[in-house]
Amino acid sequence: MSFFDGVNARALHDAPDGFRNFDIGENEAYIDYAQEGRTKDGARTMLTVTFKRDDGAEIRHYIVDNDWKLANLKRLYAAFGIPLHSADVADWFHRRGIVVCKEEVYEGRTYPKISHFKALPGGGRTNGPVNPGYTSPGSGYNANRNERPPSDEFKDDIPF
Repeated sequence: MSFFDGVNARALHDAPDGFRNFDIGENEAYIDYAQEGRTKDGARTMLTVTFKRDDGAEIRHYIVDNDWKLANLKRLYAAFGIPLHSADVADWFHRRGIVVCKEEVYEGRTYPKISHFKALPGGGRTNGPVNPGYTSPGSGYNANRNERPPSDEFKDDIPF
């Protein structure tokens, strides 16, 4: 068996172009996955949320159990139409909103880093699935229409 088995002009032409990044600025995205875990040093719990765009670009965001935990969750809930009582991350999957990224430079390399979240314009949240055959239990946005989501405005001191 050779490394080049199955490698031909057609296979190379049809191969994906590589890893796609989120753009600097606003990106319409959906929550692809979320899970609880611990920080690298194991000192604190955290929530890892993976966002995905329709073109396959993917980015992760970490919400650590610290003084900013509730504020960070509040902004996420508001932007993606997650009911404030929802702690079951499986109900968050495929909810849509806007992920705003800024430039981050690490070891000479520039990459996007999540700055904050925004709701979709016009209040027209499409919490419907990316896959039309998928339905998430309890995925309706704002089940109680009299409930107004909290403000998702985020002010940080980092220009981008």
